[in-house]
Amino acid sequence: MTTTQHPTAALDGYLDRWSAAICSNDVAVMAPFTTEDWILVGARGSLTRQAFHDLVAAGTLQHHTMTHRIIEVRRPTPDTAVLFTREQNTGSWQGEPIRADEWTTDVLVRTADGWRCTLTHLTAATA
Repeated sequence: MTTTQHPTAALDGYLDRWSAAICSNDVAVMAPFTTEDWILVGARGSLTRQAFHDLVAAGTLQHHTMTHRIIEVRRPTPDTAVLFTREQNTGSWQGEPIRADEWTTDVLVRTADGWRCTLTHLTAATA
């Protein structure tokens, strides 16, 4: 396994594009960045890709800003990457403003169409 402090440009660019897609609040724009079986894990449990997309499509969850600072990238295989980041975002939940500061772990797989996230784990940052 390879561990680096500096991600490859392709992975860094992936996060920038995926964040922009999420902030578009358009499920069709977001969909190409995750696998069909993508799952989001957080303090309240897990959410499937479809459930996440349904919340966005209904306007229940909206993102306005999102930034990632990559802490570490691990490449257990040439077609797998684990990204550890500090992520901050703003948006709304059921019409109320939200702000998050989180540690994230994303597991990416390289497909014929490029990198796709198959798992995202969020932990609220307290420090």
